[in-house]
Amino acid sequence: MDFGKVLVKRVSARKYNDRMPGDDEIQKVIDAALLSPIVRWHKLHLSVVTGRNAMNMAEDAADEIFARPDAKIKMHRPYLYGAPVWIILSGKKYDEAENPQAARMNENLFWNVGSIIENMELQATALGLASCGINTTVVAMRDKPDVKKALGIPEGYDALASVVIGYSDTEYPERSVKPELIPVSYVR
Repeated sequence: MDFGKVLVKRVSARKYNDRMPGDDEIQKVIDAALLSPIVRWHKLHLSVVTGRNAMNMAEDAADEIFARPDAKIKMHRPYLYGAPVWIILSGKKYDEAENPQAARMNENLFWNVGSIIENMELQATALGLASCGINTTVVAMRDKPDVKKALGIPEGYDALASVVIGYSDTEYPERSVKPELIPVSYVR
């Protein structure tokens, strides 16, 4: 698919059918992550989750935060939108007590994380897959070592971002450029 077409077709899909992407499609999405601009001194890890039990554990953790009666932000299941594949990007954040440059290093780490997630979403679109960046379950597992372990996140690492991929029966319209979303200044 032409890259311009990929950009207008990429949407945050929130409804998936049960069809599982093939191993080759999943690998191409992972390869796109590995082709992202990555600073080599960051410690990163990808977990490819297809097990419904592990996904349910993460959604249970999200319920504890977002489905409570007193929750400031109300959300409800399915947080993963029924997608068959969930890819979690985890990493080791830098500790300011150990390194005076930790805050800047973490800023760079999160820049890398955004690039990696976007590469995976663009590749999924190019393959005809639907995708959506997911934050609710990432936030929810922060203090849940049992959930992190079930999701293949290495000890000492935190979930930083994630994306779901799969097939959707929903027809999403092509997006158009909306200049009002971000003002632009040209300095010449």
